[in-house]
Amino acid sequence: MSSTEALETPSAKRSLSSRLRAHARKAAIPALLLSITVGGLGLSATAHAADAPQCPPNGGAGTCSAPGSGKGKAKVSGDADHPGRLTQGKTQDKTLKLWQGLHFPDWHNVGDRDDSFLTNQWTDQFGVRHQEWVETGGRYWDNGNSLRDFMNSGGAGPSSRNYAGTFQEYVAHPFDHRPQFGERTGSDRFVRAISSGDTWVSYDHYNSFIYLGKFWW
Repeated sequence: MSSTEALETPSAKRSLSSRLRAHARKAAIPALLLSITVGGLGLSATAHAADAPQCPPNGGAGTCSAPGSGKGKAKVSGDADHPGRLTQGKTQDKTLKLWQGLHFPDWHNVGDRDDSFLTNQWTDQFGVRHQEWVETGGRYWDNGNSLRDFMNSGGAGPSSRNYAGTFQEYVAHPFDHRPQFGERTGSDRFVRAISSGDTWVSYDHYNSFIYLGKFWW
């Protein structure tokens, strides 16, 4: 969502009543079932509230004025001529391929909210069921214009100058379960410019980015 995100609210600090109300609101939303098949796998998506949503530009002072809120500039390394590389076969590389297989769902087609996708499930020789999920955190606002300025300066190549589109964030590792309300989702993220395909990885929760290139499916 921005060059940095809003601070997370530990679930322990939430009152029981507020958590129950939140779960009641979620229960009222039917699960979104996607009739997408990727690599022979049926995928389903369900909305839920993940941790640390990014502050939109008009976010309230209570959530967006703290350090790490996304109002400052983030360092961006790599460029179109010398993009960063993910280590083949490692977690982020595998997860980016999963998102490619899903055609990078974004806030236009899943709504301007968090969403989780079941990408694989199997039963091992002991009869234990396993699952693999990925999560998108919703729209990335690029507060501070760190990524947009990078694109306008030519860092992502001439075709990405004057970018007028929006961005989407994706958690850069899978889960062995469907992420639950209030669950911490780590600090590694992909951010993708929806219209141009330009993609970055951040290992420190939007404080810095590495440009990876243009990714489609």
